[in-house]
Amino acid sequence: MTVTRSDAALVHRLGTAWQDAVTAALGSERAALLDFPGHKNVGDSLIWLGERALLARAGVGVDYACEHHSLVPAALRARNGSRPLMLHGGGNFGDVWPDYQRFREDVARRFPRQRIVQLPQSIWYSDSAAGDDTGSDGSRALRAHPDLHLMVRDRRSLDEARRRFPDAAVGLVPDAAFGLGPLERTAPAEVDVLCLMRDDREGVGHAATFRAAGLPVTDWGRHAFDHRAWRLKRRTIGAVRRVETAATSRLTQPVLRATYDAMARQNLQAGVRTFSRARVIVTDRLHGHVLCLLLGIPHVVLDNSYGKIADFREAWTSESVLTRTASGADEAVDAARELLREFGGAEQVRAAG
Repeated sequence: MTVTRSDAALVHRLGTAWQDAVTAALGSERAALLDFPGHKNVGDSLIWLGERALLARAGVGVDYACEHHSLVPAALRARNGSRPLMLHGGGNFGDVWPDYQRFREDVARRFPRQRIVQLPQSIWYSDSAAGDDTGSDGSRALRAHPDLHLMVRDRRSLDEARRRFPDAAVGLVPDAAFGLGPLERTAPAEVDVLCLMRDDREGVGHAATFRAAGLPVTDWGRHAFDHRAWRLKRRTIGAVRRVETAATSRLTQPVLRATYDAMARQNLQAGVRTFSRARVIVTDRLHGHVLCLLLGIPHVVLDNSYGKIADFREAWTSESVLTRTASGADEAVDAARELLREFGGAEQVRAAG
């Protein structure tokens, strides 16, 4: 099946909007980029590589990078001085993924005099009433920071950010993954429909329904992957981190940044190989949707546990001609059939009931 790049202009426009917003917020040609996603979630790798590509395109150099558990404050100060600190974007701002929120709080406490730019996030707190000055939502240091720029990916998060962080500079900004631009499939499609379904705390049980229907189901971290190459990269990072200090950071940081980028590329390539297998994708992952747009693959989106994809589509991608939405598994199967007919694939999808 051949799919024209109907959404290429949309992808380009969103990448450019991210670049313009972030460079304006930074006000600097150099900065640190914190919270590299060293796991096998392809969506986070997409975001990281998009951040790196768009920053390079804008002429912004990154002098220091780390994971959420590997910050060396003295090395950061040695490499970055008083320049801005960027926090990796994504969908983990709030109390659903507390380790990452604690890291943001730690950065805000340690660096009260440096500009912090939180790259675009979706915000979700399970306790919607928390968030007053008592810091009951785990954001006391961020709320008190005098120079916080908080970027969000959807309008619900925008309202939440303005309520919880009234003194921050808050803005609605697209996801960085669009900065990668159109990508190419790596092989001809082998199956009509592939389901990429969440199997974590944001999932709502779609995976079991599709498996029962006999459709192929996968998730990030379960795709074909060179685990040996991944482990070698992780060992390199571990060895370099153990010797990182302010004095050694001139040598350690180039190695760490290069290895982080290589890990993200490996993860993304595995995701592209997985998606290339299918004529149509059904997914409840936001970056399943985004990767389909970059690859030009028709797809059906269901939502996660708190409406993240619907919020994102309403803000940025509702005009996509490659996307259909569904509220349940049977509706998703019908929408996949429609896409297969529209874009020339075989019709071999059975109902999920």
